[in-house]
Amino acid sequence: MRWAHHLAWLTGCAAGSLLFGCQQPPATDAAPAVRREARVRTENALWIETPPERRFHNNREVVVAEMQGPGMITMIHFAYPHRAIAAPKEYHLNRDLLLRIWWDDEKEPSVDCPMVDFFCDPAGLREVVSTALTNKKRGWNAYFQMPFRKSAKIMLIYEGPEPPGEKLWAMMPCYSYVMWRSTPVPPQAPYFHAWWNQKAVLTGKEEYPALRAEGRGEFIGWNVTVRRPGSPGYPVDMNEKFYIDGEETASVEFQGIEDSFGFSWGFPEVENIYPTLGYWPLMKGAAAYRFFLNDSIAFSKSLAVDIGYGANEDAMFRREFSKPGTQLQFSSTCYWYQTEPHLPFPPMIPVTERAPAPERMFWPEEPPPLPSAENLRSRGVTLYVACGHPEREILFTEPGFGTTIKQGYDWAG
Repeated sequence: MRWAHHLAWLTGCAAGSLLFGCQQPPATDAAPAVRREARVRTENALWIETPPERRFHNNREVVVAEMQGPGMITMIHFAYPHRAIAAPKEYHLNRDLLLRIWWDDEKEPSVDCPMVDFFCDPAGLREVVSTALTNKKRGWNAYFQMPFRKSAKIMLIYEGPEPPGEKLWAMMPCYSYVMWRSTPVPPQAPYFHAWWNQKAVLTGKEEYPALRAEGRGEFIGWNVTVRRPGSPGYPVDMNEKFYIDGEETASVEFQGIEDSFGFSWGFPEVENIYPTLGYWPLMKGAAAYRFFLNDSIAFSKSLAVDIGYGANEDAMFRREFSKPGTQLQFSSTCYWYQTEPHLPFPPMIPVTERAPAPERMFWPEEPPPLPSAENLRSRGVTLYVACGHPEREILFTEPGFGTTIKQGYDWAG
């Protein structure tokens, strides 16, 4: 069976059938028994009607679903936390909560992400997400097809400071269900994987590593954020590079981060949301997503995905973004299918370092000290202005000079 046909099944392109070439049961006397064997099932958790071990009243780590195969997950749903409904201006679910998924009793998870980022909701800051495979509005839903042969286990792991109890239960998703179907899985069918990363990068010196995978598979999408914390602007001239099977030059490379998500000349001023790609402002930066449903990127041995300047890009970018205080903060969630075993993921970033960086110029370093009046006077300076400085713009005026700022500017350092 061709690899592309497997992917068509996994991305749900064949409505009304048991995908991956599995047909609906024939219209025979034996069909009811076959349908019973392949029926849709649900796994419930988190709500007060479920057993105590499946709620955050008693645990910081909760198994929300555990199934015996063969089968295929078709939908995952998490409801809003009670606290997010009761006090929406005061609380939202963030990256303290991880989603992890294991296939066939493997030791290392095949999915390891902050729960909110898995659903194209970076840091949980969106009210509405509407994509082909994930959505959010008073609940998070995902529709990736996830086959398994022996078993599947889905867990939520809370790593914040709150202990188990009623308050933690109110902070976590209050209910979940997993839809799955017991069905044979073809021998070569790949497994679903997802991984989240975040890093501050001096893009003039290094590239942002979005993914390292080994095995045979296909990359089907990602969501990415980029910010220059504290600055009103950020470059969009980085290329998105897909190195297939150990190649030294990427055979799939997009020239410009906004172009790779379907835009140009920078991201738009306002959000643009479509089924397979989209963008919205994130703080003073950008969040974007794209699903490669018609052009998934196949690999036979390995795949490396990086974000960085192209070989022929203007040297100015590498020069300017090698200077202290010009770090960009990237985050990403990659989605792909591959055969097992997979390359173990790097350790998850500590919970205290997962939030988006504060809007502070020169982050993660301290801003350079401003010159004193004595220093400026000794240099013969009569007027010193830092346009858009968050504290004050007119830093020094020699007596006898009058100055008024007529128009404000954003301070870029």
